[in-house]
Amino acid sequence: MHLTTVSGAFAARVVAARLGADGIVAELRGAAMDNVYPLPGQVDIFVSVDDFELARDLLSADSADEGSA
Repeated sequence: MHLTTVSGAFAARVVAARLGADGIVAELRGAAMDNVYPLPGQVDIFVSVDDFELARDLLSADSADEGSA
């Protein structure tokens, strides 16, 4: 299930690592992921249907924490 879209492979890997820290496996899709070098471009992040709500809540909580820093 589509969770979010981020700009760039690095940002996608950061989100995937954040989700992975809570046991959520993320699939990254996009042209930026097809290269060894960090290229600009949109990357779609997908998670399983069972993990979707938890993943969305984790990313929302992280966004709220960034705003309060």
